[in-house]
This record gives sequence, structure tokens and C-alpha cells, in this order.
Amino acid sequence: MQQTSIARPRSEQRHQAILETAIDLVIELGFRAVSVESLAAKTGVAKTTIYRRWPNKAAVVMDGFMERLSGTQFPPNRKVTESIRLQMRSMAKAFRSKDGAVLKALLAEAQFDAELATAFRERWTLPRRKLALAVFQKAVSQGELRSDIDLEATIDLLYAPMYYRLQMGTGPLSDAYIDEIFDQVMEGLGQREDRIQKDGKR
Repeated sequence: MQQTSIARPRSEQRHQAILETAIDLVIELGFRAVSVESLAAKTGVAKTTIYRRWPNKAAVVMDGFMERLSGTQFPPNRKVTESIRLQMRSMAKAFRSKDGAVLKALLAEAQFDAELATAFRERWTLPRRKLALAVFQKAVSQGELRSDIDLEATIDLLYAPMYYRLQMGTGPLSDAYIDEIFDQVMEGLGQREDRIQKDGKR
């Protein structure tokens, strides 16, 4: 009896090869030096094939980038704030890898490339911020955070230091650093009785 093949369809393999090559080229050459032509040459795929799937190189690179960081979501946890801490740690771990170099390149080039700036904002920044808002709202509804806090500002307080340290290289994005940011912010945003109890133990 003939054995059924479980290999991925050739079109899917080609799709993955294009995404992986796009990221490799960004790391090797920088975003500005990457082109649809160079992607086609490197992967052996016709330019028309690439353009049928993506409108421009920014869209290709963003798809590749998003796929690589798909694991930096909020993990299930009984305590919502602990889920936030763990998600921050997973982001920091990704930023410590070559994905951090890709992110730095994209952030830098987005200042000069309108297509990339739009793709980065619409594919990475806004969806992840929307997801974070929902998680933080859940933390408020469960009484883990005060109901009077500004959720947009809270997200900035927690995540902006990670991007700053990545861009400026002022120190390692270690778990200890993430925990320090998290603990200091949460101490100020937690329920009043929690803070009183902590103060009483000091």
C-alpha cells in the first residue's frame, strides 16, 4: 500500500523559504539593502511570485519577523499580573537573540521608510498593544490592579524600558532587569491594601 506523504506542500515550503531568507538578509545586509530582486535571486523564486503574495519588501520582512516572535504571547496563568511578567520575560529573551537585531534594524529604518513604518505599526505595534490592553483590563476587573490607572500609560511604563535598553545598549535585558521593572511598576499600581500590607512588613 502506498504511504501517504506528510511533507508540506511545495508552495508552503517556498513561502517559508522567502520569509526566512528575508530575515537572514536583514541581519546580514540591513533592511535598506534588501530588495524583492535580492529575495528572488536568493530563493530562486520569480519576482512575480513574491509580488503575488506581498505588495512590497516591507510586508515580506514583517511577515517573517511576526512569525519569529509568535511565541511572545501572554501565557495562561491563574494570576493575570504573573502572565504579564512571564510575557515580558519571553519578549526580553527574544530581544536577546538575533530577533533583537532584526527589531533594531526595523525600528531604525522605519524612521526613513514610510512603507516599513506603516507595516511595523499595523502588524506589530497596534495589535500587540490592543492585546495588552485586554490583558490589563482583565487584571483590573479581577482586582489585581487599581481601577483608576491609565492603562495606556501602564503599558508604556512596563514596555518602553525594554525597547530603550535594546536600542541604546545601556545594559542586558535579563530576567532580573525585567522583574525589577515589573515589581516597581506593580507596587505603584496594585490595590491600596496590598501596598499597605507590604509597607507594614518592612
